[in-house]
Parts: sequence; structure tokens; C-alpha cells
Amino acid sequence: MTDPWATRVDAEPPRQGLSPAMIAAIATSVAVLAIIGATGGFLLANANPEASPSTSATAVTTSPTAAPSLDESPSFSPSPVASATSTTPAATGTLPDGTGRDFREYFAQLRTAKLGVVLIFGETGQDGLVTRTSPAAPAKIRPGLTIKVYIAGAPPETALPKVVGLPCRDARVPLGNSGLLPTYLSGQDGVVLSQSPDPEAGGTARWNDHVEITCGEGATASPSP
Repeated sequence: MTDPWATRVDAEPPRQGLSPAMIAAIATSVAVLAIIGATGGFLLANANPEASPSTSATAVTTSPTAAPSLDESPSFSPSPVASATSTTPAATGTLPDGTGRDFREYFAQLRTAKLGVVLIFGETGQDGLVTRTSPAAPAKIRPGLTIKVYIAGAPPETALPKVVGLPCRDARVPLGNSGLLPTYLSGQDGVVLSQSPDPEAGGTARWNDHVEITCGEGATASPSP
């Protein structure tokens, strides 16, 4: 029979410490916290990255000014004189037929209508008459269109205007009206200092000839009549 007042003494005291399950849970928590910390650090480090400067650039190409050249079949641009002073409207509709007409008259009509003109001599037929055009009449036309005019015979002599003293960029106007083209030897700034051939020195010219122009600083003058 057991004594109810007897003191019980356990043979082995209960163990103190962490169970294996608790250790595993703590290890898992530590690992998770480490991952979270690393991720947070990466995000903070890359929250405001600096944009890399662009290495591309727009290339700007400048073409050097070509030296004056002589064209076998020079093109006469629409006459600025006609556009400024003439009441004739700009070209519209169809090209007038120039076949059989004096080329000078037809040339003036086309330039007044603000059409470009290329004069091509050497055709067979009566000297000075238009034999054909390209495009052929009655082609549709518009301001700025260039018309090739074929003419019988050799280029005849034309009036050589004096352009010395004019602004260089304006010298092409009286020359163009006479069927001549300027060749600028020293750029187009300033005024015309000299021309070759020179009418005051007895110079003459034929249609489609080039007139050499030298420009520079100097006083302007009125164009020759």
C-alpha cells in the first residue's frame, strides 16, 4: 500500500531546450529573412538607375561648293524679271506649239510663262526656227517645268548686256534674258567687278554662251539698257 504523504522524486529531470521542430522553424525563418533582406537591398540599389547617355548622333553632311562647269545644253530658269513685272500668269494648261516659230519669240514666251528653257541648236531646217520641243505640244505644263527647244542652224549672235556694278546674284537676270549664262569665278557675294566678254571692250556673245563673272566689294550700278 502506497503512502499518500510520501514525496515522489523522478529518477531523471525533464530536459530543457529547443525541440528539433522548433529549431527547424527558426532556421526557416532566418533563411526567409535573409532572402527578404537581400531582395530589399537589390531593389533599393536599383530604384533610380541613371539612364545611359545615348551614343547615337545625327550626322550632318555638307556638300562642298562645286566649281563652275560649262553645260553643252544650258538650262535657263524661269525669268524672275517676268515674274516680277509681267502681268502674264504662270504657265497652266498645255504647252503652246513652237514648231516653225522664231526661237527668240518662243523663248521669251516660255520664260514669261515661268517655264525653264533648254536651247539646243544644230537641227536641220531654216536657221533660227524651232523644229520641235520636248515635251511636245500640247503637253500639260506647270510653273518651273523645263522645256527643251530644238532649233535649226547654229547659235546666232545675241545682245551682250553690261552687268559690271550689279549685285552678283542679279547678274544672271539680264544675261538670261539674252540667252547667256553666268559663270561665277569668285562666288556670288558682292557686286560684279568684271565680266568676260565685256561689251565695253568690244566683246560679243552668241546664244548659249557663258559669261565669266568676277565678284567682290564695290559700288553698285544700274543695269545697261
